[in-house]
Amino acid sequence: MTSGIHPFSSINFYCETRPHDIAVADENGSYSFARLQMNAWQAVNGFRSLGLTQNDRISLICKNRYETLVLLAAALLGGPVIVPINRRLTRSELCWIIDDAQSKCVIMDEETATLLGDIECQNVFILKDKSSSNPEIGLCFARWLSEQSVEKNELLFTPRRDYLQVYTSGTSGFPKGVVLTEGNCVSQLIAISLTFDIAILPNEKMYQTLPLFHVGGIFISLLCLSKGARLILRSEFNPQAACELISSEELEHATLVPAMIQACTSLGDGKNYDYRSLKSIIYGASPISEPVLRAGRQHFACDFVQIYGMTETHSVISMLGARAHKEIFDSRDSSLFGSAGHPIIGSHIQICAPDGSEVAQGAIGEIRVKSDLVMKGYWNNPEATNEAIQNGYLLTGDIGRIDERGYLFVVDRLKDIIVSGGENISSLEVESVLMRHPAVADAAVIGAPHEKWGEIVLALLVVKSQVNASEISEFTREYLSGFKVPKLIVFIDSIPRNAGGKILKRKLRESYATPTESAPLLANAEAAN
Repeated sequence: MTSGIHPFSSINFYCETRPHDIAVADENGSYSFARLQMNAWQAVNGFRSLGLTQNDRISLICKNRYETLVLLAAALLGGPVIVPINRRLTRSELCWIIDDAQSKCVIMDEETATLLGDIECQNVFILKDKSSSNPEIGLCFARWLSEQSVEKNELLFTPRRDYLQVYTSGTSGFPKGVVLTEGNCVSQLIAISLTFDIAILPNEKMYQTLPLFHVGGIFISLLCLSKGARLILRSEFNPQAACELISSEELEHATLVPAMIQACTSLGDGKNYDYRSLKSIIYGASPISEPVLRAGRQHFACDFVQIYGMTETHSVISMLGARAHKEIFDSRDSSLFGSAGHPIIGSHIQICAPDGSEVAQGAIGEIRVKSDLVMKGYWNNPEATNEAIQNGYLLTGDIGRIDERGYLFVVDRLKDIIVSGGENISSLEVESVLMRHPAVADAAVIGAPHEKWGEIVLALLVVKSQVNASEISEFTREYLSGFKVPKLIVFIDSIPRNAGGKILKRKLRESYATPTESAPLLANAEAAN
């Protein structure tokens, strides 16, 4: 069909050489590589019959399911650009993104269709489950797909061609559409394959429940398929179901975020799960505490690999591999804990001062990356693109440092740094210490306004046993300088997180750290002086 490397080349290889092997298994069924290839071409041909070009946008709103992989594959084969949208957004937020992307087609599950009702779009398709008995709204996607031509065309690799548009979470202002290209996809797959120190082999099975409206879930799913492995895709995460599935189906690999690892290790259901087949857990999306990582190792007894990245880089920038984790677990090099590893092959990282100059080795500054992974830009937003990409480097908005061995350490998000009395305090560092306390199940740290110090450290804690703020404060003083010790401690029922497991600190700041609410906060919280 083509010569050279194309984003679909590796998947196509298994479609041709192992066509009957299962590529994807979700709650609705199992689908072979041959079926995936056929359905992808049917989607490409079907969209062309509707008059849609490879530059048009298609919005997709649904839980994780096989059809998402079909549409991603179709986009890589020259179909329209896929725009996966967080289904947990409100109706107005969903409609805003659909409108901003100028979508010519919307594909959604029945639950979303009920929420949206009638929307202004010429082509609307509904994803229906086998058990569905609801009346159809719009056109059933599966039926439409089955009626399309299976003709295959030549694969033409166009590095700068858009294939994916993922919207940021909108932590500052409206969400921005991150435009990713075929070249980004190829570069990511090649770089990860060269950098990984674990083996993902054909026909091995990988548990995957990261949402496919986030680039992390998309990247790991495409990587799994490109290795000829079987993607065990689940619509939502449930710790007991995950542990049972990994154990009973003898899965070799799993992708989890730290909050998922913690949930699995904290089950306490008395069951003895058999993880002898499990070779690796790939984790990322948010920082992990040392207790959670060590508990994960004890629970699963497999290799661990951490990935650090962002939407604007098609996911992975750096990786802390299995070998480095073994050094941590064997206590041969505890200094590696908290590291995001080395930049993956093909990526160059700088740590820079606010003026863009590179800081001295070991010094803290903004993490900037130059790579073929870096996005094409923000959709219809040249001003934001020019702010984010300067002199060929993407400004990540993360603060970090690189040690003498080239290991990257992410200190915090730039906007999450707490400035108290002129001192910079990493919220991640304080959270990591809080998570060491045996009574703490989850923790989030933000800055609260203060007349004298500018900001003070506010800790929001979820606890699993009785403890008071004074005990927490005394505990943290063993590990933190006095100015870093939380001055306010509030016990709450749960820490709000997005679907990728990241703490929603903007939401916490709105609820707990606004100047108008700081007075009632002081009245209701036990101060840690």
